[in-house]
Amino acid sequence: MENAPREAFVEAHPVESASAMAGPLLLRTDDLCDGPDPIPNPGPWLISAIAAEARIMTPAGPCPAGRLVPGDSVQTLDHGPCRLLWCGRRTITAAQVAARREVGAISVPAHAFSGGSPRRALRLSPRAGVLMLPDGAPRNGVLVPARDLLGHAGIAPAQAATVTYVQLLLERHAIFAADGLLVESFHPGWLGEGPTDSRLRAEVLEVLPELEHGLDLYGREVRLRAERAR
Repeated sequence: MENAPREAFVEAHPVESASAMAGPLLLRTDDLCDGPDPIPNPGPWLISAIAAEARIMTPAGPCPAGRLVPGDSVQTLDHGPCRLLWCGRRTITAAQVAARREVGAISVPAHAFSGGSPRRALRLSPRAGVLMLPDGAPRNGVLVPARDLLGHAGIAPAQAATVTYVQLLLERHAIFAADGLLVESFHPGWLGEGPTDSRLRAEVLEVLPELEHGLDLYGREVRLRAERAR
């Protein structure tokens, strides 16, 4: 199994950037779920999410996901710079992760894939879509959930530790680099799957009120998914 980065995109800016890494991550106080109770149920907030410390490629260089705010631009693989419309955050405590492992992060070691990505250890939500090029896949690759990569190249459940998940809703569904690993942005079509997270849905509809008439109005997904491709 091999990932499919485009060298010109991955190498467009150096990942190390003192200015981008300076200062604390910006988190809202209501992002934190205190204590082991209540334990959040898996839902749309676990889809296409990355840890706040992951460095996202922007036109100005890498920036931690937790410091991005609506209006910022993210450098994408297919569409160039795309504006960030909404940034969702959900902090899960170590106690919550220990009590419900399925909400814990997936740890991807540094240089797990060809091309040396990710450039440092990276934490993803179990349902973060990673761009891959497995045998028989379309030439532009497919999106594979991080949880389906467990056991490959040292990818394993992260230790029970507090994690802040960040979801990036761009003006269109896209692929971007998180520490050099190509992952997908959040697609609001996931809001119609399973139990509805009312907080997440309300925040997205505040930004894109037209989606109240149909989540498909956001547009098509940027890639096929491995489950569907099979």
